[in-house]
Amino acid sequence: MRRGWGIVLALAIAALPAAARAQVGKRNFIEPLIIEDANPSNELDLIPEWVKLSHGTLLAVNGTLEKQLSSNFSVELGDGWNDPACQPGHACSLATFTRIGRHRQHRFSGQVLSGFEDFEILTKYAFLTSARHELRIAFGSDLFLTNGNPSAGCTTHTYVGPILMLSKGMGDIPDWEAIRYLRPLALQADVEDIIKTGGTVGNQVNAEWVVSYQFSYLTDNVRDIGLPAPLRDLSPFGEFTYGQFVQGGRGATQADLRVLPGIAYVNGPYQVSLATMYSLNRVETQATHAAVIAMLSLTLDQLLPAFGWTPL
Repeated sequence: MRRGWGIVLALAIAALPAAARAQVGKRNFIEPLIIEDANPSNELDLIPEWVKLSHGTLLAVNGTLEKQLSSNFSVELGDGWNDPACQPGHACSLATFTRIGRHRQHRFSGQVLSGFEDFEILTKYAFLTSARHELRIAFGSDLFLTNGNPSAGCTTHTYVGPILMLSKGMGDIPDWEAIRYLRPLALQADVEDIIKTGGTVGNQVNAEWVVSYQFSYLTDNVRDIGLPAPLRDLSPFGEFTYGQFVQGGRGATQADLRVLPGIAYVNGPYQVSLATMYSLNRVETQATHAAVIAMLSLTLDQLLPAFGWTPL
C-alpha cells in the first residue's frame, strides 16, 4: 500500500510543469532580495534579516506574495515585521531591506517597540519581452500604506509613485572563445520615485540593480565544465542600492549607497539566498557591524498548479 502511494506521488510530481521561475527565452532569472524584477510571476518570498549595530541589534522578517492576473500583469502584496533592540539614547538604524524606510535613523529615550512596516501594493505590467535577447521591461505603480509602528520602522504617511523594472540576460553575447563565458551574466534593475501624500512635501528616489552569474546557464547553454549538481544550481550575485530623500525646498539628504554580495541556490520551484550588506559611503549604516540576509522564494504555480490560474 505504501509502495502504491509512493508511485502515485511520483507520478503527481512528474506531472507538474517544468520549473520556470522567471523565464525569458533560455533564461530563468533569480529572485533578487530587494530589487523588483520585471517578470510577472506567482511567488511567495520570505526574507529574514539580522543586523548587528553598535548599540543593539535589529531582527526583521519581510514577506511578499505576487499573483499573476494575466501573462504580463501581476499584483504584489508585501509587509514586514521589525524587532529593533537598541540601548536607550542611542540611534537605532532601521536598516531593513525594502525599497522604502531603509534610510531613517531614530533615537529613542525609552522603550523601542516592535511592529509592522508599511504595507506595500505593487502592480507590474511587462510591456516589452524579447526571448532572443533575454529581455523584459515592465512598468508599474508602488504604493506604501502606513499601517504599522513608527518606532519599528513604519512611515507616518502614505507614499505612492511609478516604478520601471528591467531584466536582461547576456545570452545574446557572441559565442566567441573566452567571451562566451560572459553569457551566464544577468542584470536586473528598477528605478522609482515615490511621493509623500501628506505632511511636509517630499519624495524618495530609489534605484537598485543586481548582477548575477548563473552556473546552470553556463552548463546548459555555454559549456558543461563538469560542475556537480549542487554547484551548478548556484548563482553568485551582487545587489546594489541607491536611495535618497528629497524634502521639498529644503534640498535632499545624502545618498545612501549599499552593496549586498551573496549567493542563490535554485532548484526547480525553490530558491534559497544568503547575503550580507556593506555601506559604500557609510551613510546611516556607519554603526552597522554585521548583517545577514536570507531568502526563501517559492514559485507557487509549480508547487500548486491551480495557483497559476489567471482571470485575464
